[in-house]
Amino acid sequence: MAHNDPNKIDYLNAHNKGHISADTPLHVTMTSGSESTENITTTPLSGAATFTGTGEQNSEPCVMVYSYSDVAGTLYFDWSVDGTNWHAFPTSGYSCLAGIPEFHTAVKGGRYFRARYVNGSSAQSEFRLYTYYGSSFLPNSAPLNQSVALDADAISVRGNDFYDEVSRGLRSGVSKFNKFGYNPSIASAAGEVPIWASSATTFTPLTSAETFTITYDGTGGGTTDGAGTTGATQLTFYYIDSDGSDAISTHTLGTDGSDVTSFSGYGINRCVVSDNGGDTFNASAITITATTSGTVQAYIPAEQSVTQQLIFFVASNRTANAKWLWVNINKTTGGNPIVNIKGYVYSRGIDTRFEVFRMNVDTAVENTESIDDPVGFSLNPTDVLYFVADTDKDSTVVTGRFSVVTYQTS
Repeated sequence: MAHNDPNKIDYLNAHNKGHISADTPLHVTMTSGSESTENITTTPLSGAATFTGTGEQNSEPCVMVYSYSDVAGTLYFDWSVDGTNWHAFPTSGYSCLAGIPEFHTAVKGGRYFRARYVNGSSAQSEFRLYTYYGSSFLPNSAPLNQSVALDADAISVRGNDFYDEVSRGLRSGVSKFNKFGYNPSIASAAGEVPIWASSATTFTPLTSAETFTITYDGTGGGTTDGAGTTGATQLTFYYIDSDGSDAISTHTLGTDGSDVTSFSGYGINRCVVSDNGGDTFNASAITITATTSGTVQAYIPAEQSVTQQLIFFVASNRTANAKWLWVNINKTTGGNPIVNIKGYVYSRGIDTRFEVFRMNVDTAVENTESIDDPVGFSLNPTDVLYFVADTDKDSTVVTGRFSVVTYQTS
């Protein structure tokens, strides 16, 4: 307690006058603040609806808002100096997860304040929002087993590594994706080819959402993959859907060797064999093309059960940061190829491709390169990052990996 604490001064004065004994315990009265009457609600919101409180001005310097909903939404702090013109800060609001009670605080000063809450796409069945004003609010300590949001008003009380917690799902609004792929045989005359296992020599990002056509060895009732075989019987897609958001969908393979998905999208970040008839893998290669444009979008090599391609699609409601790149180059026959590795970003928003990375590798000197960028390479919503290779020797093998962290923007 500070030496000028009035509670302590009153206690000492009373003690010196003999009104209390030395054994009397010291009690300090703390004011928790007052509850708002205009920025409070318990009425559930319909899908995408907004609750907007009434502007309040008082002499309390700080404000705290508590919210709870069974549907994810966004809480905004609106400020005004005249009670008429309002501005939100932070401008993107606070992301509130479903089923998580949380609070946020701010210094109010003499400004007008109102709370505003924008519900997610689904109707709420339970909603609580309370606003309190006071002289100060103690900082929150995040529980050891709770996911910590990037905008949380909390001190994390656990020792942690940020990226380890992202991998464990303990940082809400943040996710990671690891990409891996290879091209098993690049010809010297092929020019730039994608680093993926497909024999297709070009990759074309989609400008509009399309369904996907899955081609597999299932003709005539099922040969190696598809219904009734011992190979792959179901695929799970991790993709960008027609709304531009991250999505996960499954597709059960038929028997005729060519299926069209019931869903459409802008690109596939990963496709995996999620069920099989006993082989534990896809017995033959599976090719996935855009149904309308016919361009190859993904490829699962035989017996590998997962796509192999250095391509990543950013959702429209996320940004991304590419943190690490690793490349290895080899050759199936003699010679030491010189390989040019390039990275491109295609921006769907402006329909333009940019070269963002270039590295020449002389395998007579070194055949493995690893780049760990201390600040990473930023990617905008709807960007597509992909890598290509060009060699001066036939039968060149290029293998690579890279990692990205994505951040939710809305």
